[in-house]
Amino acid sequence: MPGPRHLCSHTSALVACFMALAPVPAGAGRLVFNTEESPPFNYFQDGKVVGTSADIVRRIAKDADIAYDIIVGPWKKSYNNALHQDGHCVFSTKFTEAREPLFKWVMPIEISKSVIYKLKGDPFKALSLEDLRGKKIGSYSNDIWVGYLRDANIEVEEANSDYVNMNKLKTGRIDLWAGGEGDEQVAREAGIEVEEALVFAENVIGLACNKNIDDHIIERLQEALDQLNASGEAEEIRRSRYQTPVP
Repeated sequence: MPGPRHLCSHTSALVACFMALAPVPAGAGRLVFNTEESPPFNYFQDGKVVGTSADIVRRIAKDADIAYDIIVGPWKKSYNNALHQDGHCVFSTKFTEAREPLFKWVMPIEISKSVIYKLKGDPFKALSLEDLRGKKIGSYSNDIWVGYLRDANIEVEEANSDYVNMNKLKTGRIDLWAGGEGDEQVAREAGIEVEEALVFAENVIGLACNKNIDDHIIERLQEALDQLNASGEAEEIRRSRYQTPVP
């Protein structure tokens, strides 16, 4: 997808993507933080990965005195790197009961909303998930809200990128789109305007790390995050990025 979410854009992002397609070994005492482009949490700007989650992860690694690299790639690849490669972590990762035993977690980095979007101006209104029954809902393949909605017996049509979903929404092949907080920018990149129809869940977002990473390293990162949250600095980072237009 030539936009900000799930596939890379911009020349600098493409370089990082190519890095992510091949295994990147973590050096001794050095972690690899995998991520995707998903504003406002993590995205490329002026050749650097920025965003609320990226800035917080970078800050806690510095405070914990841990060396790291950040690589950007498709979400599935980034997730699998952290799942299977020593020394790898992935953000911004939604915490679920199913994922809990698969990783060592540092959280919360964010609390994000899961959102049903509609075309701007669409009169459709939803007060609960029940109101979605009978609607054609599109979502990114394997994303967390696909399972959430299906568990509620709501049919979801998956696509391999959100730009496919945007085209379907624009042409009427789906009625609604399930996405994350801030995904209005994804639609804007695709040339359409959307608005919230329903917020159906809140998600704890964390840094999910390979289970072979030493517990002491995870504890140092968690302590740094706890201090950043307690001081209010993490919330300042979140607010500043949400108020900054995403390119």
